[in-house]
Amino acid sequence: MLTNRLIRKFLSFSYGGAVAAGIGFITTMLTTRLLLPDEFGKASMFTLFIGLAVIFSVFGTDQAFVRFFYEEEKQKRGALLYRCLKVAGFFLLPALGLLVLFREPLSLFLFGEYSTAIFAALAAGLVVQVLYVFGKLVIRMQQKGHLFSINEMLNRLFILIGIAGLYFVFGPTFEIIIFATVLSYSILVMILVAGQWPYWHPGNGKETEGRHSGTDIIRYSYPLVITAVVAWLFEGIDKLALRQWADFEELGLYAASFKIVALLTILKVAFANFWTPVAYETFEKNPGERAFYGRVSRIAAFAMLCVAIILITFNDSLIRLLGSEYAAASSMLAFLVFVPVMYTISETTVIGINFYKKVKWHIAITGTACAVNAVGNWLLVPQYGGTGAAVATGISYMVFLGLRTAISLTYFHVNYGLGRLAVSTFIVLLLALYALLDPGLTWKIGTGVVSFVLVAGIYRKEWLVLLRNR
Repeated sequence: MLTNRLIRKFLSFSYGGAVAAGIGFITTMLTTRLLLPDEFGKASMFTLFIGLAVIFSVFGTDQAFVRFFYEEEKQKRGALLYRCLKVAGFFLLPALGLLVLFREPLSLFLFGEYSTAIFAALAAGLVVQVLYVFGKLVIRMQQKGHLFSINEMLNRLFILIGIAGLYFVFGPTFEIIIFATVLSYSILVMILVAGQWPYWHPGNGKETEGRHSGTDIIRYSYPLVITAVVAWLFEGIDKLALRQWADFEELGLYAASFKIVALLTILKVAFANFWTPVAYETFEKNPGERAFYGRVSRIAAFAMLCVAIILITFNDSLIRLLGSEYAAASSMLAFLVFVPVMYTISETTVIGINFYKKVKWHIAITGTACAVNAVGNWLLVPQYGGTGAAVATGISYMVFLGLRTAISLTYFHVNYGLGRLAVSTFIVLLLALYALLDPGLTWKIGTGVVSFVLVAGIYRKEWLVLLRNR
């Protein structure tokens, strides 16, 4: 049985995500009323680029910090942070150099225009995002859930305030989203560093003793860079396909749908930030434990599938909140919900690969799923636009979950209830396909209720556990 302590710990990580999701949704509704879809699409390219640039700059050292954190003596963990930062800084400088060198063609590809202000925002955004990655990890690995939640809420709040304020300065342009994002992360980095100063004290950079050297960090990290790049392609191929075979307006509609899915994505992030340190700590203390991981996985699967059913059932109503210009995005939402759902469940089933440090498997898994996504987008986007991208992406994440689970089980066998998961996923998939036919709200509510009852029946033991531990 899950202990009340673990449930409280998860809630400490997740309540901030829930509030942040609410603030983010308000921000999205405000932004879609201020900006036309094509401007919204341009802003999404900023996020896509920064994601890739951070991968190259961090060079997998964030995952090394996570993996080695509990193996390092408590008083040496600040030194571990600085060793990781030094490696990251070594790769950040050439990344900035390339950004300067190719600033004009890059800006034209991303936004269809060039300006010095946008270039400066790209450079500043890269630097602060790298620091922010480690700032969040410091509080995450200490399992300070409340601080993590406060950080999530402040991030969304600062962006909301920034967009509203900058609109009166720059008008209805995609630049207000970019500038607000960079300002928000800059403020949060200062808060995170000041709040966890014992870790960030410069003296830690002079510490030479510790279980893990810079060489150990690079040796562990470099395979993860390839994995991360493939993962970026996996997550971004849909947007690149829309940029290639559609236009900024279609990309903006798709990005708006993803903002709705962010309600689930934030829950995904909250769960991952709770689950990763708990899973590693449990494995370090009791390598023979199995039942605990299976119970967590089944409960996570039930919860995520039920939330997916709700979002699919009311996809039209949710998109309508964004404004009439974004009505066409409703068909995309039904399949995009599978992105955070499948990923979150896979975080509970991939543990065998991570526990035994078989990180090279991540390249094969993500690469295969990425190939499925690329082929799907190639086939569907030219004819169906954003809806085709959503279908291809949703299906590829099902493949991703299946591969992660199957390979993990070869190293660390756990009863995840895979038969129940497969049947429940198929039920939700049928609901998503039905939603594409646009049958009307009454029929969708009816099929949504039936889907919910079926999934709840399949996972009845899991929700009874949740009721007993509330």
